[in-house]
Order: sequence, then structure tokens, then C-alpha cells
Amino acid sequence: MNTSQDLDAALQASQEKPIVIFKHSNSCPFSARAQVQIANAKHDIDIYGIVIQYAKDLSEEIAERLDVKHASPQAIVVHRGEAVDHYWRSDIQEDSLKEQVRKLGEQA
Repeated sequence: MNTSQDLDAALQASQEKPIVIFKHSNSCPFSARAQVQIANAKHDIDIYGIVIQYAKDLSEEIAERLDVKHASPQAIVVHRGEAVDHYWRSDIQEDSLKEQVRKLGEQA
């Protein structure tokens, strides 16, 4: 994601099913580890990514609109336009994300 319109599209998609917004740094070793987990999960869940160095304003907008304090790396689970959970650094795990999204999808 690079623009507010991209965020709008992601939030709209979350009305249909839960999504994950993944914010990360391209120079952080924690982000590199989290990216492996996200890459493994992306086959089963919809993930919208943002590299914070390239879209700092959008990163701040995400934090503001979803009322989630900015962190990096960060995975934010969004359902029906609202953040329902978020993970930071080593808490970003493929299985946890997939399980959270699965549970939310069953509620839909």
C-alpha cells in the first residue's frame, strides 16, 4: 500500500472478510523475521503491506484511523473496518494470524 486510497480499499475489503495490514521496515532485522511469517501466511489470508520508509504518512494514517499505536514490524488484523488485534515483532507468527483470521471469518 502506498496511498490513502489503497488503505480505503483494504478497509473496504475487510468488510467482506478479515485482512491483515503488515507494516515493516526494510532495514530492520525484526522486520526481516516477521516478513518470513507473513510470506508463509499470505497464501491463506489477505495481507496488505506497507514499507514505512516509503510511505511514512500512510503509516501514520493507518495508526490514526485504526486507533493502533504505530510499531514496526506490526501486523494489524482488521475486520469490518476496525482493528481487532495487532502483533509486534516476534509476536507476528503465521499460525497466530491464520487462526485469528479464521475465527473472525467464522463470525461473518
